[in-house]
Amino acid sequence: MRRRLIVRLHKILHTLGAGGLTHGFVKEGVPVVAGIDLDPACAFPYEANNPGKFIQTDIKQLTVDQLTKLFDDADLRVLAGCAPCQPFSTYAQRYELDGKDGKWGLLYEFARLAKGTRPDVITMENVPTVAKHEVFHDFVDTLKRLGYYVWFDVVDSSRYGVPQTRRRMVLLASRHGDIRMIEPTIDKPKTVRQAIGRLRALSAGEAAPRDKLHVSSTLSEKNLKRIKVSKPGGTWRDWPEAS
Repeated sequence: MRRRLIVRLHKILHTLGAGGLTHGFVKEGVPVVAGIDLDPACAFPYEANNPGKFIQTDIKQLTVDQLTKLFDDADLRVLAGCAPCQPFSTYAQRYELDGKDGKWGLLYEFARLAKGTRPDVITMENVPTVAKHEVFHDFVDTLKRLGYYVWFDVVDSSRYGVPQTRRRMVLLASRHGDIRMIEPTIDKPKTVRQAIGRLRALSAGEAAPRDKLHVSSTLSEKNLKRIKVSKPGGTWRDWPEAS
């Protein structure tokens, strides 16, 4: 899967994907130099939605010198990395993860680049269960030995305005003093209706002609019946026996 890393400028560097994290930085007024990812499919969505350039490479092959050149003479350097979450997910726990998976050790590559470039601020996010694994604690210990103040905790994005219950492990590290996530910005999570209720209703399989993101999946009659009898917070046990 993807091996990500990004550069953003003030400067910021980050492990990439399709560029959602970069976009968040840009919207908050933080200039981004570049995003780095192994997957060429990330290039179009990244560059179409962000001013930073896309660099296709494996961060295992990325050198400290290359990263330093991207940061150039910035007064403040931010390194943001998001190692693929598959090895650390609950789903993957049925397998024995012993470090042989190529994606498993990417946090060590992140630590290598952090040690070589010493950015002012480092951030990463992953699934909450990443904290159960040695590689994560090795990463934290490395940052602390380098003199960083490190904070990490599981963050519920619904407390920050995202209409979804999405819990992620977030890590922040700074060379300049204590750093931590801001307090939740809302008390009551935003509902899906509040977020997209303004969009017109679609039938199963229909797509809005002027909004390519507003699409409804094609559903069988059986699944349509199941949806109609489903209850908020319910389960498949709410469905009629014939379903």
